[in-house]
Amino acid sequence: MSRRYAFVVAVAWAIAACDAPAPASRKAADPPRTPSATAPAAYAYPAPVKGHYKEVNTGSFDLTDGIAYPGKGGTVVYVTEKPIASPVLVTAACPMTEARALTVLRNSGYLEVEIDAGGRSKYLAAGTPYGGRSREEAGRWKIAGGKEKDGRVSGTLAYRGYGQFDFDLPVSTPAMGEVTEGERVHGMRQAEGRRTPTEAELVAAYTEVRRAARAGDLEALLGSQGFDRRQVEAIRGLPGITADLAAHAAHFLDPGAPEEVTVDTGQVGARGEDPKGAASFNFYEFAPCGERLLLVGIGENPQ
Repeated sequence: MSRRYAFVVAVAWAIAACDAPAPASRKAADPPRTPSATAPAAYAYPAPVKGHYKEVNTGSFDLTDGIAYPGKGGTVVYVTEKPIASPVLVTAACPMTEARALTVLRNSGYLEVEIDAGGRSKYLAAGTPYGGRSREEAGRWKIAGGKEKDGRVSGTLAYRGYGQFDFDLPVSTPAMGEVTEGERVHGMRQAEGRRTPTEAELVAAYTEVRRAARAGDLEALLGSQGFDRRQVEAIRGLPGITADLAAHAAHFLDPGAPEEVTVDTGQVGARGEDPKGAASFNFYEFAPCGERLLLVGIGENPQ
């Protein structure tokens, strides 16, 4: 019998404590940049994922992109509704962390499985950044293929009553541990071995991300999180990214000054009103990747 755990994004997330090395120094942030006046070149590539998913808690959406990397129990396959420029994430030090940051930026639906040597996954995690999240175990999905070969993993996942998707993805090699979505729905927020950022670092990261988003400066938003020039240009060229940036900016409140910082979970709290004048107290979650901090979650708490 399958077991479904549904979760709704809320003000506080359950947290699993983990040890981390002493914080490393972080170089001073670059000065704010003026958005580029040059229109980005369109960035297109063959869709490595094709399919659809529909579930009452998480919604209905197509699946078009994704990444894969070695996990604790097999190959993690994370697939997304919207393109996340996966070809330029493959060699990243923290491909899952970057993919998660882009999922939040684009407000994209996602699914995740972890395929073991027998071609099975013990769980299927699904969700959207501002909607429901779920992790189902012992479900009715079936995976055809899914075994890594020559640095790639491909196959088809079919889930009766919910949809299916085909995938053909290169397998990345992260430079450090990553947290899966399957772990996040159980409260784990930081991978083993990742450093714990300081309060000052978190405040600085939040301040610059908020400034760049509200200014409509996608280059600065991505650059402040450590995406390199090649990645920035590719992401700028994704279809629909300008509209996604405008929608993303609406999740940063006015005045939105940082009021509450929790270093163990990488969260910064801020109070204010959204563009419609509704009061809220939001939490902005950052994940470290070496010296960088990436925005990987926003929890909204209407007042």
